[in-house]
Amino acid sequence: MIYEDLEVSGSLRGQGITRSPSGTRANRPVNPETGSLYMEESTSGSFLIVYHGHPNNDDGWVRVSKEVNPIDFKYRHILTHSYLAGGYKNSSPWKNVHRTVNATDQTSHIGELLDYPANYTSGACSRYILFIWSVNTDGAHKGPTTKHGTFTSAINMVNETNYVHQTKFDILNTRSDVGTLFQETDYAWIFAGGTTIVEKFDLENETIMSLNYTLNSVDGSGGASGFSDENFGYGFASGGSFKMNFRTETFVTKPAWSAHGQQKGISSKVGKGYAGNEGSYNGGYNLRRWSNTSDTNIGNVVKPHPNCGEENFALGQDSQYMLGNYDGTGQNNTSWKFNYSTDTGTTNISGLAPAVNAGTSSGHCGWR
Repeated sequence: MIYEDLEVSGSLRGQGITRSPSGTRANRPVNPETGSLYMEESTSGSFLIVYHGHPNNDDGWVRVSKEVNPIDFKYRHILTHSYLAGGYKNSSPWKNVHRTVNATDQTSHIGELLDYPANYTSGACSRYILFIWSVNTDGAHKGPTTKHGTFTSAINMVNETNYVHQTKFDILNTRSDVGTLFQETDYAWIFAGGTTIVEKFDLENETIMSLNYTLNSVDGSGGASGFSDENFGYGFASGGSFKMNFRTETFVTKPAWSAHGQQKGISSKVGKGYAGNEGSYNGGYNLRRWSNTSDTNIGNVVKPHPNCGEENFALGQDSQYMLGNYDGTGQNNTSWKFNYSTDTGTTNISGLAPAVNAGTSSGHCGWR
């Protein structure tokens, strides 16, 4: 609370015109002036405080507003649809896009919506638009180590049409099979694909940013992947694995989250990430199950479909989908629904598979 007889003098210091500085209790301003405002953040909520300079039980700070409880990460963005873009069978890459309705587990082909075919690729989505990096502008099959152009294709997931290309979408470096980490629907970081440069994409402004970083230990010339949580991303490729702090945009080398860059990562909203425990392009029988709190493996679980890799994984609320993979017999449409709470899944649900082509692996999934 704030006292009726409190006198405030001095000038307001803030980040911009209307926003006060913010952060955790440990990062409160040092030697603040009387009247300084600070938005204090914690896991239980955020609240505005003012410095009055008089001794009290909080070092001279008092609250000036009620606590604002943040929307829980899981429910901040309710996911109802999943989308699969691209992929390939044998030496034929696809422009096709499929939509899965999460409430019914039913998948439909909605057209050849990509500007060009896309395989051995990756991407990220805003609330409405799915972006796919480094599509095959020559229309030819792209292998996992084949660097291609910088063209980014996009689809509008609301009206389910091609989203007209703009040069501001395009990445700055040619890449082969690339990995992506994402901070909800705000930003994406593109890594590996035969380069140590990490690029940042603003999903709201729909623009690749000139700012980039270097990960000398990870170039991922044979494939890369990762999984993302609310505050951190977990990437892996040939050369090593790393953890990224989204807020500070810093990278720390970590033990291998996955056996191989083609053993793709599964994200969740429930504090767990998953990636293949063994194999490479196929040969994956189990998933490493990682705690996003402790960065420890909390026990491997069985893949619902064995001997696979090059999977197309979607993020969901309580469960997620795999929509096509490679399992040693060829690129196929075998699919599963995987429950986060039980860590078990069901394969080949009737109507779930992306069936317009004979097989679909190494595409990329988005969601809204």
